[in-house]
Amino acid sequence: MRSSALLFVRLPILCGIAIAGMQAAQPSDSDLERQFTQTVRPFLASYCIACHSGSTPAAQLDLSAYPSLTAVVRDYPHWNLVLEKLAAKQMPPNPAKQPAPEARQAIIDWVEAVRANQARKNAGDPGVVLAHRLSNSEYNYTIRDLTGVDLQPTREFPVDPANTAGFDNSGESLTMSPALLNKYLQAAREVANHMVLTPDGFDFSPTPMLVETDREKYAILRIVNFYESQPTDYADYFQAAWRFQHRAELGKSGDTQAGIATEA
Repeated sequence: MRSSALLFVRLPILCGIAIAGMQAAQPSDSDLERQFTQTVRPFLASYCIACHSGSTPAAQLDLSAYPSLTAVVRDYPHWNLVLEKLAAKQMPPNPAKQPAPEARQAIIDWVEAVRANQARKNAGDPGVVLAHRLSNSEYNYTIRDLTGVDLQPTREFPVDPANTAGFDNSGESLTMSPALLNKYLQAAREVANHMVLTPDGFDFSPTPMLVETDREKYAILRIVNFYESQPTDYADYFQAAWRFQHRAELGKSGDTQAGIATEA
């Protein structure tokens, strides 16, 4: 028991020391900034700037436009491309002067450290989440849930565009144009045309309620829907009715209609 108790006490301490050691091994912003000044910029000046600078830089990548770590972080996708080209030994291209393997690896390690540092600083942050309208499907489902009727108000809307990843429900793609706003207003009028006043409030009809005869159609449809929703087996129903009508001949004169129905 004593050894177990000691282990129980020491384990959190050891974990804390391990975590502290890991955090200490991770470079800070100041470390990365210093490495950029002392290692990365001289490497770029020696092997990259000659081609990747000026008014027409190679691959449209101007590596002279990054004076600090902040500038690199702001345009990290380009630096991720630099990382890929360096790792594949495609930069600098042959027959240009090639860096020593350790110099190349130092730049690769630095770019990866910048990525890890940013991932650690922004852990759990989804980034900018743009406000956007509902997609066509979301709008249809919302109207259905609010009214109880599947009106499909977006059936004449343009198809939702997809973003670069192929999704059609993101803020980048679900924008609102003046023409689309006009369609939303028309859809709202159409939904309002389906509203019908009832003795205790209002309801929505599957058909438009524009003239007096539409109200009669709505009332009939409610009756039809009521009976269609009943799980009545008409064979059992007529058999029970027949047994009630002929209960005397069946020797059950005292049976009631409710009793026969319950038995059936």
